[in-house]
Amino acid sequence: MEWALCVLAYLFGYFTCKTFYFLNATRSSFRLIKTSQLISLGIIVRGIEHYAYSKIYRAEKMRDSKESSHNIMAFIHRHEDELAIYKQKAITEIVECHSKSFKPLLEFDDWDSSMLYLNKHKEFVAQFLSIDKEQ
Repeated sequence: MEWALCVLAYLFGYFTCKTFYFLNATRSSFRLIKTSQLISLGIIVRGIEHYAYSKIYRAEKMRDSKESSHNIMAFIHRHEDELAIYKQKAITEIVECHSKSFKPLLEFDDWDSSMLYLNKHKEFVAQFLSIDKEQ
């Protein structure tokens, strides 16, 4: 009878430990997914900012070199079309990377909803993307 009680106590402890480890690992996985979503959206937005600066720079250079206003407007429209395609593809890729079990963690499915999600967590992303001068 003592051996059976010892075995049951061991099994109870073992499965309790496994359960709590599983719950902790699940919680960590959810946090990692949420963090990676925010960081990837932040990096995409930062890249779009730099892309917008390049559009302005290129348009100014075209004006300086006496390009026609038609060519400048064509460049700007082509640039905006490429940017719209990039935004749509980036969000689609992020959404498609999630398996069925992690789809409920997504709080966005298009560009506008992803920017609302990013805006809710802008302090975290700004802190992550900032350059720490004290390193």
